[in-house]
Amino acid sequence: MFSGGAGKGVTGIKVTGRTGRHAQINGTYEPSQQSHNGKPVWISRSVQPVYFFHTGKARWVISKRVDDGSKCYAFTKDKDAADPSATGNPLVCCDDDGEWRADAKVSIMQTPAGNDKFMQLRMTLDGELDKLGIKSEDQMKSLWKRLDYNGNNIVSLAEIDKMVVEMVSGGTWPAWLNNKPALMRAYKKTINEDGGDGDWVHKHQFHGLMLNIFWFNKLFQIFQVMDGNDRRMDIREFTAGMSQLGLNLSGAEATEEFNKMDSNHGGQVLFVEFCAYVRKRVNPDANPNFDADIVSGEHCMAAVRKHHGHKSTHAHMVTRKTMSDFDACEKKMKVTIADNSKLKDLWHHLDFNGNRIVSLAEIDKFAVEKFPVLNHKPALMRAYKATIGEKRADGTHGGSHGDDWVYSKDFKKLLTNLFYFNKIYWIFNKFDGDDRRMTFDEFKKCLTLCASGHRMSEQEIKSDFSKVDRNGGGIILFDEFCRYFTQKACPEGLTDMVD
Repeated sequence: MFSGGAGKGVTGIKVTGRTGRHAQINGTYEPSQQSHNGKPVWISRSVQPVYFFHTGKARWVISKRVDDGSKCYAFTKDKDAADPSATGNPLVCCDDDGEWRADAKVSIMQTPAGNDKFMQLRMTLDGELDKLGIKSEDQMKSLWKRLDYNGNNIVSLAEIDKMVVEMVSGGTWPAWLNNKPALMRAYKKTINEDGGDGDWVHKHQFHGLMLNIFWFNKLFQIFQVMDGNDRRMDIREFTAGMSQLGLNLSGAEATEEFNKMDSNHGGQVLFVEFCAYVRKRVNPDANPNFDADIVSGEHCMAAVRKHHGHKSTHAHMVTRKTMSDFDACEKKMKVTIADNSKLKDLWHHLDFNGNRIVSLAEIDKFAVEKFPVLNHKPALMRAYKATIGEKRADGTHGGSHGDDWVYSKDFKKLLTNLFYFNKIYWIFNKFDGDDRRMTFDEFKKCLTLCASGHRMSEQEIKSDFSKVDRNGGGIILFDEFCRYFTQKACPEGLTDMVD
């Protein structure tokens, strides 16, 4: 599909002035290592793909993929110009009424090519897809059919995770692509873009999803090197990590850059903050809402119903939850884990093929069917990770099996984690938001709300907080609180199921 490269001396291209339909064409396009029809290809700095290339006939076009230009956002006529800024012709865009018109407000100009290390990393993503044989339209269609096996043109987080696990375990994809924090980030960014449709990734978003998976896994690799494997990064680790990337910062420069990430000035940053920081370096003109996470699922289906009607979501709707819903679910869950025969019956429903292991996708389907109040994807993902054990820096797991499956002996733990992680997420979202960290005051408030009917003294709460806050930094990760409280509230649920 591609041959050669952009060549030395090729500058960047900047597009400004487009409003209304297809305003996403505005921005800076960097020269890629690809060429198309013997002319350079430029790629937008945003991770969501937008390309500027020549059709080989008489047009430079802006499109979401490099092809013959028949389906594009905009074009400018050309005979022999070296780049789109030199045609002397206006950019022709498709307006809201479907008509193509020259837009005199739009400017196309040359701009110096960027030299930021993270921006250069972004420019390698298309080549990574190409190397794995998933860049051409036919190859992407084939992979989408594998992912969307029921053919409804939407896929869930669990289905995406299942695909990644299978592609990595089969040796088709490299192992570094299978990291849950990176996958969650890629999934959220994909569903947030193009007006997002709640919990679902649509067929037209698939190319963007694949680029996001590669992008956030690349960033996760860098973050793991920087953070010392405790999932937090301080300024010392940041400065040393940037130096390894060839970005040598003075003390003042390092402090200034670190403070851009450390929004709450706690002295530590998380992977999500690191991703937002890199996004601003790569694409500083982008909408800052790009980094706003989806936390609550209560309104996530509005866009799906708009596009597909109410019937499309009747089985997946996330309704407003109440404490009584969780109280009833907790009672049901505790009765089940105390009765081994009931537990086995429920396991056989989940493990319908009887192979004694279940995947994240099967767990997601099970939660929707059996415990609708627990249908919250971020909580599901973290409960699953807590059950199988966190992945260590060397790629192994802290769990008992060392792989991505939940086994029958861990089913009781899975149910317990599913319930308490969902309950805590629901309560925590009421007053905190999505910074994924807890101060002592937040710990105290959340503990009081979660442990209804059980009062602890101030000294007991301080003692428990210190046990969770192992490094004494005064802040704990939200996931750490989930694990702590689950152990405290239901230790009997964190034992093996008896076969």
